[in-house]
Amino acid sequence: MKKIRYSGKEELTVCYCEEEVNLKPGARFGPVIRDIYIIECCTEGYGSVIVNGREFPVTPGSCYVLLPGDTVIHTADTVCPRKGMWCSVDGLAMGRLLSLAGITSSAPFAPPELFQELCAWVKRMVSVWRSDSAGAPLILTSCIYGFLGTLLRDRQSPAAAEEWVERALGLMESRYHEPLSVEEIAGEIGLERAYFSTVFKEKTGLSPHRYLTSLRVRKACGLLSDPAQSVSQVAALVGLDPRNFARIFKKETGKTPLAYRKER
Repeated sequence: MKKIRYSGKEELTVCYCEEEVNLKPGARFGPVIRDIYIIECCTEGYGSVIVNGREFPVTPGSCYVLLPGDTVIHTADTVCPRKGMWCSVDGLAMGRLLSLAGITSSAPFAPPELFQELCAWVKRMVSVWRSDSAGAPLILTSCIYGFLGTLLRDRQSPAAAEEWVERALGLMESRYHEPLSVEEIAGEIGLERAYFSTVFKEKTGLSPHRYLTSLRVRKACGLLSDPAQSVSQVAALVGLDPRNFARIFKKETGKTPLAYRKER
């Protein structure tokens, strides 16, 4: 089989599968940013995976999923390097289903009690990938859905999208003055960032970043009525960089902060 290029389509496609048995002690790969999902299972040995600067230990019985857009570094133990198998998956549905399973950039590991079942699905995919069967693509598709079904089997029904958005709005309202990012908000709610952004925009009409920026500017408008606060101080109080504050404020209101203050 040839590797399938990332398409960004909704349906899931297994792109590549391989065993990982010959890592050298102390091996290190990355940083790398991928445009597809990577599923890895460690059956022996040790190592780590560093996702967006945060290091997670990899031990026998570890199964984790790496998301598109994350900066990842893989390492192998200097004495007993990890062994296992991995596969890559394409498809926008992957992000939505992983979010429902609680798998995010900040929480990429599957529950350890599910490892044997999850590893069996990945092992099956590796075996089928090596075959020349005309039915291999269909079997691979069934396997990846089986993998995800195992992840989701014991999960409670997710909160409605409205509840996710309400939680996000509450976080923004209470923490707008902090250096709060969209990725942090998604992580707090337990959703993958791309899926969170899609749901948020569907419900509010704005992207999370645009909504948070607009909220900060609205808060700044109230603070600008106090002449004791400098423009730079106001910017800092609402979580915006003073160096970019005037540009952002004018884009939102059509006026500079100083012009707005004079009219108050």
